[in-house]
Amino acid sequence: MMNIDLLNRRAIVSAMAFLSVFITSVTPSSAAEKNKASSKVYFALGDQHQFPLTEERSSFGCSDKIFTVVELSHLPKTKYDLAIVWIDPSNTERERTEYPFTVVADETRLWSWLSLSPSAGAAMIQWINPAAGLEEFVGPWTVEIRINDRKITSKEFEVIC
Repeated sequence: MMNIDLLNRRAIVSAMAFLSVFITSVTPSSAAEKNKASSKVYFALGDQHQFPLTEERSSFGCSDKIFTVVELSHLPKTKYDLAIVWIDPSNTERERTEYPFTVVADETRLWSWLSLSPSAGAAMIQWINPAAGLEEFVGPWTVEIRINDRKITSKEFEVIC
């Protein structure tokens, strides 16, 4: 039987950084709303086509694909650089998704997703312990959202196995 500590040291994270821009036209009801830039960040699961759902979640299982969704409203129409930084429970940056995008409408929706992968050999004991090989990923994660290298917000979710 393989030592669990050895599995922990070999565990890896697989962040498949897929970002996409969905642009919709929205007509603000007043000039004040039109000029007010805002953002919303949330975590979600994906649908059958692997697009993020709109239902917000704060906790995920070890086998879930975790989406970070960034919705931006009323930004000036120009080019930007987005960075989504995934910080694990040990406060270590695990992944960084970088994506240039251009705002062409009042609302822009972008996302990135993260999947956790157990270390080699962990599958042999995962039927006994679903967290085998993933122990270092269990706990609170922080995601930082940066635009043009400026942090606009951070938000936490939890991995529970």
